[in-house]
Parts: sequence; structure tokens; C-alpha cells
Amino acid sequence: MAHILIGVAWPYASGPRHLGHAVSTFIPADIFARYHRMKGDQVLMVGGSDMHGTPTTVRAEEEGVTAEVIAHRYHELHRQNIEALGVRYDLYTHTADPAHKKRVQEIFSTLLRKGFLVERTMVSPYCPKDQRFNPDRYVEGECPLCHFKKARGDQCEQCGNLMDPFELIDPRCRTCGTPPEKRETRHFFFRLSSFQQRLQAWMAAGKEHWRGPVLSETLGWLRTGLKDRPVTRDLDWGVEVPVAGYEGKRIYVWFEAVMGYLTASQAWAEQAGTPDAWRDWWQGKDTRTYYFIGKDNVVFHCLFWPAILLGYDETLELPYDVTATQYLNTAGGEKMSAGRGIGITLQDLLAHFDPDQIRYYATAVMPELRDADFSWDEFVAKNNSELLSIYGNFAHRVLTFTQKNFGGVPPAGFLDGTDQRMLRNAQDQQAKVASNLEHLHFKDALRDAIQIARLGNQYFDAKKPWDLVTKDRDACGSVLNVCLRVCHGLAVTLAPFLPFSSERLWAMLGETGSVHGSRWDAAFDELPARRALAEPVPLFAKAELPAESGAESDRLDVRAGTVVAVNPHPNADKLYVVEIDLGDERRTLVAGLREHYLPEELLGKTIAVLCNLEPAKLRGIESNGMLLAAEDEKTVAVLDAAEAAPGTQLLGIRGAPRVTFPDFQKLLIDVDAGGDVHFRGASGQANAILGAGVTPVRPGRAVAPGARVH
Repeated sequence: MAHILIGVAWPYASGPRHLGHAVSTFIPADIFARYHRMKGDQVLMVGGSDMHGTPTTVRAEEEGVTAEVIAHRYHELHRQNIEALGVRYDLYTHTADPAHKKRVQEIFSTLLRKGFLVERTMVSPYCPKDQRFNPDRYVEGECPLCHFKKARGDQCEQCGNLMDPFELIDPRCRTCGTPPEKRETRHFFFRLSSFQQRLQAWMAAGKEHWRGPVLSETLGWLRTGLKDRPVTRDLDWGVEVPVAGYEGKRIYVWFEAVMGYLTASQAWAEQAGTPDAWRDWWQGKDTRTYYFIGKDNVVFHCLFWPAILLGYDETLELPYDVTATQYLNTAGGEKMSAGRGIGITLQDLLAHFDPDQIRYYATAVMPELRDADFSWDEFVAKNNSELLSIYGNFAHRVLTFTQKNFGGVPPAGFLDGTDQRMLRNAQDQQAKVASNLEHLHFKDALRDAIQIARLGNQYFDAKKPWDLVTKDRDACGSVLNVCLRVCHGLAVTLAPFLPFSSERLWAMLGETGSVHGSRWDAAFDELPARRALAEPVPLFAKAELPAESGAESDRLDVRAGTVVAVNPHPNADKLYVVEIDLGDERRTLVAGLREHYLPEELLGKTIAVLCNLEPAKLRGIESNGMLLAAEDEKTVAVLDAAEAAPGTQLLGIRGAPRVTFPDFQKLLIDVDAGGDVHFRGASGQANAILGAGVTPVRPGRAVAPGARVH
């Protein structure tokens, strides 16, 4: 029995998380944890919401509220989504917790006392318009490596390159667009360079089990040579620096957040009434620590965090494995980004699909070694042709046939060579699943688990119990007994991947308690003869897209948005700069409505917004979407969606691939004689109504039938 510590990357509490985040963190961590619990290991899985990231303060400024309001709002949303997905933490907390702050300050003070933190003067970006030092993420520009246009001042979100804000091409303040000035400021630096040799020795000692991209990136940093890094910033939101004279500064989030794995373990122990229990997972001889992150967090977990641990307390366990997953991109190959509103959010998926359907797809396409693209067609195909048609079909046909003809578990009787081979093959497949899970190969593990059901279907067809039941009832009972044992084994083997359906199958097999409390090695044990079975019901429903699958309108993502600010464009007489509230995010749009609407006529209106239009810079300001309006020869009228709440889907699918403006112009949307707005597509034949109650409204000025929407 081993002690398995599982640390899950801390999502920013600044907006809803997308599927890409769950694929790299929540879901694989939960699969791994559930497997080891069923195996009999002692598991501690911890994590929480990162409340102090600058994306949180950016969102707060956009909404005109405090960072604390934003952080707690999205922490609660994360917690709800994680629970709905069936992800089971031992403690899901947040970095604004007073206990976390206290322990972070203690670690900081210890590193300072040991000489691993030193004061230095550095040059930071200062915004002369806002009259403040800008944190790195308040500075945006073009990445000098991959030339991504909206790279952040600390790291390019597209290629993962870490940088200084002034390394950006054309750096500018994120909030006002002003180029930053270079000004000196005093900060503490972490002496990362002093750990170079120890980290090299650690990396040389048995890291063959690490994923190739993780190992390659980590060794690349060591070959280049580690540099000291500033760990405080000129901020007023975050963990206070426990040093006199630093009252207006905070401990930087990258330095503080990784400490959460240790502070959360200690908080769990205290809440359990065993304050020293955390040591079993951090200082025990039988401990292994695993970290589940996205590929943009490799350096922080493979070098920065081990260095912090070495500097703070050398008795603490360093990472055994860091399972960084590559990106799950949009269908168009664009990186999912909560900050930029790109990708399919978890709450949207959970609103339409069973959580096990989401978990199945996420695991089946998990980008363990290279990036992958999300596909609605693949989402449906994976669920319907594999999960439903193979696994769900096998379990349902076995249970319904057995219930109808025997009313319970029939005795095993004589098992011939084919029967015994079926059980051996199923157990061999489960052993492959276990081996893949031990090595963190989740996609392969799921494939091997589903193979058990595929073999079960082949066995069922070969044995033809529908013939045997009239010819040799005892032999038929033996076949069904074997099939029920295979179903039992599937419930156990797939429990880490599909916790909800496994519980349902477990109950249908007449078991009591939870499948997650069963033993992994007892998956295919014999079932008590004549045990009563529960009424069988299908394990899965057919997966269908929120909109009609394959519809041309699925190319668009049109949602209701409320106008919260309207300002004249500083560089264009015909344009407004409009802020839109989409329920779970805000967007800046540039709209050519200045000749047609007064600001007060737009302010507060809920209207239709095309959310997946490719961003474009219009006279110096980037527009991330488009207000939809109907236009005839005399009138321009925005599409009123007053009956819908902000964020309501009006047409298409949330997370649809980006479309260019020329491509959008090819798709006809117009107004009929009754005022309804119709999507007619490129051919003009499609006829989807754009949301109930959505209509162009302009007091005293009706829009003529046939008016084009753009």
C-alpha cells in the first residue's frame, strides 16, 4: 500500500473553465485517484481555485467590482462544475483562504531567512495613463517567437514561451492600450539559479517514466541555465509580503499558487482532526507525488516548485511525475482560452450531456503527447458508436435477457473452454488497463477497458443464448453467468473513468454500497447464484448536439448579450466601442452604429451577438465579436433579445469554430413579414429561426421584410 499524493492545477477564478482545462487536469487526476483508491492505496487529492491571478483583477476592473467578488463567484462555479463531472477531491479549496495565506507567508519568511530570497531593483512596465505599475499580464503584445498577437507580458498563451513584458513586440497596456514605460521598482527575487546543480542531479535520477514533451522542456531549461526570478509585484490583490516596507506589494501568483499543494494538504489534515497526517504524503518512505497540469505550466511544476521545496524543507517529497497534457484546441485548431472566450465551457457541456459522456470523450481524445482538435462529430461518434453501441449495448442485452428468462443470477454450472477463455481475456484486458493507468496512459487504458465489452458482445453472439434457452437451459444459465461476471468486471474497471454509469450498472447487478468502495482485484469474482437483479435500464442515451447535428447554422455561435457600456471610438467618427455582458464573460466589440443610435438607445439592451467571428482590429481597437442588426434601405435595427438572459444560445453551438467576416457574409440571415429573423445559410435553403422572440426593434421605424442581417 502506497501513499499517493495528487496535486491538480489551480484554475484561475476569473471565468468559466473550458473542456480543454478539464481534459488536462480534473478528469485524468480523478481517474488516477479513483483507480488507486480501488487498488487499496492511500490517496490524497488536493487543489483549488487560484484567486489571485491577474485575470481575476482584469475581469473585476471590466465589471467595476472588487477582485474578491469575481474570485468567489468563479470559485463557486468551478466547485459546482467539478462536482457535476464526478471529480472527487479530498479538499478543493482556494488561495484566498486565511490558512493558505498564513502558510505561504511562513514559507516566504523561511526562504528569506535561508538566503534564497534577495532584494533587487528591477525595471517594470508602468502605465503613464493609469499611473500604476502594470503586472505582467496587464501588458499584451506580439510574441517574438510565434508572433501570436495577444501574448501576455509573462508568457505567450499560444507557444508557452516565458518572457519579460518588454520582450513583446509593440507592448501595450491591456486596459487602455497605452505603451508602457520602463521604471525601476524594488522587489524580492527567488534565487532559482542556486538550485541549478541540485535540480540537474534530481532530473538525472530516474525520470524515464516522464512524458517526452515534459522531460524535453525541463531539460531544455536546465541546459540554458536557470535565472533568478522576481516573486513580488506591485499589486493590491494577493498574499501580503511579510516584510516591513512592502505593504503596497504582494507575493506573485506563480510563486504562491504552487505552494497550495502543500498548504491544502496541511489544511485537509487539520480539518480531519489529525494535524500531522499530511506528513504521510509528504515525508513518508512509501510516498509518490503526481501533478496534473497543462503543458503551459511545466516549468513552474518541474523546476520552480521543486526548488521551492528544496529551499524550504529538504525532507519534503519532490514530484514523482508531472503529467502535463497538451492542448485540446477548438475545431478550427485555435487554443481554447477562458480569458479570450474561446472554447466549449464545462457548464455548457453539462447542460446538454451526461457527465460520463463528457468524461468518455475527454479521455478517448486526451492529447497526452500532442495537441488535438475538438470535434462535435467526433464527440457524437465516440459516445454513440463506442460508449452506447459497444458497452451500453452489451450490458443492456445481458441484463434484459437474464431478467426476462431467469429473474436473477443463474448458477454458473459447467464452463467450457470458450466460457473460461472469455473470463481470462476479460481479466487480461483489465490487467492492461491497470498497467496503462500506472503509467498515466489514460487514452490507452480506456481503449483496453472498452475492449472487454467488445469481447463480451462477441461472446454473447457466438453463444447465442436466445437459442440455448430453449435447447439447454443450464448451458444458457452458464453463459449468462459469465456475461454477468463480465458486466460486474466492467462496472469496476470503468468506475474510474465513468463513475455515474458504473454506479448504475453496479446497482442493476444487485450489489449494495458503492462500486467505488469495491476492490479492483475482485472485479470478475463469482456472483452469488439466484441473486435478484434490479430492473435493467439503458446505461446511456444517444448523444445529440444541442442544435440539429450537421446543420449549417452550427457554424455560428450567436448568444444574447447585454450592452453595459457604449463609448465613441477615439479614432473613428462612425464607430462605437461597446462592452457586452454575455453572462459568464465580457467582450469588447467595435460597432458601426454611431450614425444610427445614440449611446443611451443601446445601453442596457439585450441583443444578439455573433461570438465566434474572427477578432479584428478596427482603427486600433480589437473587436471580439459582432452585434447583429437588420438593415433595409431606410433603417438599421439591432436584433432585440430582451426575453433572453445574457449568455442564452440564440443560434448554432457555443464553441463553434471561428468564422471570418467574408465567410459570414456568405450566410444569409434575414427578416420575414412577421418580424422573425431566419437563418437561411449559404444556399438560402436552411430555415432556422434565430431564437424565440428575437426581432429587430426600432420604435417608430419598422424594418422591411427581407432586410438583411449582418
